[in-house]
Order: sequence, then C-alpha cells, then structure tokens
Amino acid sequence: MFEKLPLPLSTLVLLAGVAATAWGFAQYSDPTLNLIGLFTGIPLLLGGVTMKVVELKPVPALTPPSPEVLQARAQQATEIQKQVRADITKYSYGANAHLEEALEFLGLRGPLEADLPKIRGYREEVRDGRYTLVLLFDSPAVPFQQWQESYQKKMQGFFGRDVEVQLQQPREHQVELALIARPGSQATGTG
Repeated sequence: MFEKLPLPLSTLVLLAGVAATAWGFAQYSDPTLNLIGLFTGIPLLLGGVTMKVVELKPVPALTPPSPEVLQARAQQATEIQKQVRADITKYSYGANAHLEEALEFLGLRGPLEADLPKIRGYREEVRDGRYTLVLLFDSPAVPFQQWQESYQKKMQGFFGRDVEVQLQQPREHQVELALIARPGSQATGTG
C-alpha cells in the first residue's frame, strides 16, 4: 500500500507530526485547538523519529538494467526473484538487515546478532539467456566457507526449484548470490 509513496513512510509521519505540533502551538490562544494539535502532533513526531531510527533504506541498483534485462525480467522472473527484488527495493522498518529472516534461516549469522551480512547492492543481468538477480553482500563476520556450507545444505531448496543459486566471492568479505531463473519456469504478472 505504501510502496508507491514519493517519500518514505517515516518521513511522512515525521512531517505530519511537525505540522500538527506547529499548528497546535500556533493555536495557543484557543486551548481546545492547542491541545488537539499538541496531543496529535507530539505522538506523530515521536513515531516518525522512531521510524527513522529503525529504517532500512532500499538497496541501490549497482547498474541500471538494460532493455534486454527488462524484457527478460518481464518474461522469465520467478515469484521468488520478484519477491526478493521487491523486498530489497523498498523501505523496511525494524529489521537489522534486508532479508533478515532468510539469512537467519540459512545460518548466515556471525557471532553477534547484529553480524548479519548486509546487502550492498544488486544488479540484474541475463546469463545464458536466463534472467538473473545478483545480490552483493558485505559479509565481514560471516566467512565465505559458511556461505558455501549453507549453499550445500539449505540454499537451493530454500529458494525453490524455479531458481538456480550460484555463489561467488568477488573480494574478501564480499559475497555475490545469484538467483538465476531456470529454463521452463513460468513468470506470472509483471516485475
């Protein structure tokens, strides 16, 4: 519902709180309007500040998709690829990292709770004629060996039979997770 807003929801709540609080102060001479403005504005203001503190910004695209990639996405993207892309390209509130639950299920947690890998960016490409969503993670607390163990034990099944998963380590403390649409998987809707 809020995905199409021009500003993050936290900013809208914060602005509404500032406006209502200012209006309440402006209505100082009328006690009823003053109280309505302050009793509405201050909770909105505090709620907006709280939302800003726990806000995760959308993950940036590392490269803009080419027309070929956009066509491949529209024709081949699986439901999992669409869901992952939608989850990482919107504002999230209250999570430590994008895809936090998935990373925890896959056993990709460091020694501390806050040591989840963080998505640095994503790109879309066509590999061997198949739509591919590539997620680039900064993973200083989770070694690549742990990613490989998760890949062997859980990853392929977790993302489903319509998606092939590939792992690469482009640099130390970075991991690329590629979600590749399998031939014959049917895309439904638009991505």
